[in-house]
Amino acid sequence: MKKKTPIRLKCDEALKTGVRRIARNQIDAACRVLESNGEPHTAVHEARKSLKKIRALLRLVAPEFGRKQFRVEKLLFQDAARLLAPLRDADARVKSLDSLLKDRGLDPTNFAAVREALQADADRIARRGRRPMCRAGEILKLARSRVRRWPLGDLEWKHLVKEMRRSYSKGKKALALYQQEQTPECFHAWRKRIKELWYHLRIARALLPAAEAKRIDLFGKAGEIAGTARDFAMLRQALLAHQAEAEAALLIRAIDARLPKLQQSALKRGVRLYAETPSAFAKRLLR
Repeated sequence: MKKKTPIRLKCDEALKTGVRRIARNQIDAACRVLESNGEPHTAVHEARKSLKKIRALLRLVAPEFGRKQFRVEKLLFQDAARLLAPLRDADARVKSLDSLLKDRGLDPTNFAAVREALQADADRIARRGRRPMCRAGEILKLARSRVRRWPLGDLEWKHLVKEMRRSYSKGKKALALYQQEQTPECFHAWRKRIKELWYHLRIARALLPAAEAKRIDLFGKAGEIAGTARDFAMLRQALLAHQAEAEAALLIRAIDARLPKLQQSALKRGVRLYAETPSAFAKRLLR
């Protein structure tokens, strides 16, 4: 059974203690899976989830850092994530294809050549993936040794709320820009903002009013739908260059029929979640 590593502050510990605990736990969780002898795709998927949580945590306490130190810490985790991205993306393309075939009721045997090519690409990246995985683990161990020097001595709940307010405001602006521009780039930018805020709320869950804690899953669901849309868009891009042109064209049409519905579903949820002002959102967190 996969061991879960929660990202939740505790009511009975100092905030700075909780932040360092979460950071170390998530770094350790990422290192464990990267150093295991398990299937590379699964290891990278789990490690990248931990990295997303760490980066969201770091952003939550960013104002406590000086600009130079924050940049150093941020770049360490970004570099680790960048090393793992090719393997994750290749695996996501295969899984998105399987999901698309099932969702649209398409016969997989008619698209076997396309899937075999995508899987071969994923396997090729996985075979040489141990080196970037090891390098990512080394970077994370260096980052872990620096956690004790994070300048969190004056951290208070109001500081976290201020940063969550800023995160909410960024998401609200990104959503408005996507509604105006309707581009994949704007949609992806908004997806990252809602995902970050979801992690922030999960970290602070034990300290939130009970009513607010119930909304966390709503942000998570909107982010999940937006992430699925992003993976389909990434698959579409790969299919454009595929040699099996007839099969790829059919799949692209299927994606073009599915993608707008996913984007609209995420957008509908987002409009509800970002309906209030950032000030009203923060006020409820401080209640």
